[in-house]
Amino acid sequence: MRKNNLETTKALKEAGTLTEVAVQQSEALVFNAESLLINVDTQIALLENSMSLLMGVPSQKIDRTTLAQQKMPAEYKTGFSANLLANRADVMQSEYNLMSAFELTNVAKAQFYPSLRIGGSGGIQSADIDKLFSANSLFATVIGSLTQPILNQRQIRTNYEVSLANKEKAYLNFRKTLLNAGKEVSDALKIYDSQDAFIALKKKELHAYQNSVQYSQELVNYGLANYLEVLNATVNSLNAELNISNAEYAKMQAGIELYRALGGGWR
Repeated sequence: MRKNNLETTKALKEAGTLTEVAVQQSEALVFNAESLLINVDTQIALLENSMSLLMGVPSQKIDRTTLAQQKMPAEYKTGFSANLLANRADVMQSEYNLMSAFELTNVAKAQFYPSLRIGGSGGIQSADIDKLFSANSLFATVIGSLTQPILNQRQIRTNYEVSLANKEKAYLNFRKTLLNAGKEVSDALKIYDSQDAFIALKKKELHAYQNSVQYSQELVNYGLANYLEVLNATVNSLNAELNISNAEYAKMQAGIELYRALGGGWR
């Protein structure tokens, strides 16, 4: 479109309607658009090189569809159960740490209640009563199991208090991890949903600017408008197109982030 405008501007200059200034401004817009395309092509090549490296193949062109053909799952708009956060590695780790801390607390608490158990290997193995009070006898085992918690009561209580503190720490870490995971999902959903409305408005804006370019160009052709109006409308039209592309990209990025925030899926 900019090249067509440039040709029209040159023709109008030859006809004496416009000056060389308008021609130079039109050429500047063409050069600006071409430089943007060079940047885009460079970014595409760099991404293709990165993708090829990930696939373990030499750098090569990668076939892809157009941006308009990209379709995101409809489920993204329906919201998700908090249970899906359990798929995340960080949530899993915090959950296991919490479970472990509670288990250790129960073990420490159990030390306050020593029990006497006589197993198959703890029974009286000999009828010789002289061995009943030996170091390896049942009696010695029973006495030891009764007195050890009493002698080590302070240590046991300290261990129990430490385990309670660790339990509280594990709970707070789990809560923090869960809240952070929920925030990431909520943020991604918000960005994803908001881009639809943003894109719809930008498309209307683009349509208006395209009409403005056409109308202002016709007015210039008849000598009824300044060519600066055409230039402004053209620049605004390009910016609107770029905004739409950026919004589409942001929407896809939000979809990817949502997939990651849910631990790699939502089903």
